Amino acid sequence: MKKYLLILAFLAATGATHAQLGTPLSQYSGNQLIYNPGYAGTQDLFSANLSIRRLWIGLPGAPNLISLNAHAPFQTERHALGFVYQREEWGPMIGHIVYANYAYKIDLGNSFLSLGLQAGFLNNVIDWDKIDFVTHPNDPGLGKGRTATTSPDINFGAYYHSQNFYLGLSAKHLTMPKFGRIKMDNGEEWYSQKRIQYFMIGGYNFALSEEWDLRPELLVRYINTMPTTVGAGANVVYLNRFFLGAAFHTGQKSLSFTLKGEIMDGFRIGYSYDIHFGKLQSFQRGSHEISINYFMPLWKREEPKAVDSFWL
Repeated sequence: MKKYLLILAFLAATGATHAQLGTPLSQYSGNQLIYNPGYAGTQDLFSANLSIRRLWIGLPGAPNLISLNAHAPFQTERHALGFVYQREEWGPMIGHIVYANYAYKIDLGNSFLSLGLQAGFLNNVIDWDKIDFVTHPNDPGLGKGRTATTSPDINFGAYYHSQNFYLGLSAKHLTMPKFGRIKMDNGEEWYSQKRIQYFMIGGYNFALSEEWDLRPELLVRYINTMPTTVGAGANVVYLNRFFLGAAFHTGQKSLSFTLKGEIMDGFRIGYSYDIHFGKLQSFQRGSHEISINYFMPLWKREEPKAVDSFWL
């Protein structure tokens, strides 16, 4: 039974054409650099984030993701650099993503617009020895061992931020990189290919009192020929340090609950648990996500800026 579930997970990840590989995060508002390159340096802080996500606990071959990114502005605040690394595993497939990030900030008075670019590569490895296929004498068989694919990739994003509002628009995989190379016994090679993905991410801060805030957030992903997916939720925030949130995700048909706290200055830990609905509900025990975020000021300003957790 396990090997058939593994095959289903693999087929879901690769598909026959234009497959999409990209495990979504529940804590997306605190990890915006992986969705929008324009986010880099917008906080006037050095910021680093590590996220670990395990989907569909109990289902063999289920996806898991490790995401690491960091970014910081120059002393002038107009320029920022960063990097993104992600490792994603679906059944016999392991994917690595590495990007270098540059962003330029345009001052608009009480707000700003940041334009960002990510450039790097996607590396994808498939271990065919993990799959047992039922073959027919007249069908060309899949090769054994491991196949690897490495392709360049580029992402672009624009990010607007005012005192209580942010909105980001971005396009990812502009080179439509190939991944998931399949090598047949007869010498033929097949590939999957990423389509361009468009993201919109936004949020607003409602000050309920001097101590309490309400922060609704939204993430929309659009891919041509595929259903648009939406993540919508809100966080209740106490003293800009403690967060309690809930969100619904249409793509996975899941409800997530998040608890996050700044346990010491500049060091924040978060945990999310997802309850899934739909066809997979009976085969798994939910999903888990842990995030660790560290942030600190790099430059001494004549008028130091307060660390605003709404930005993180």
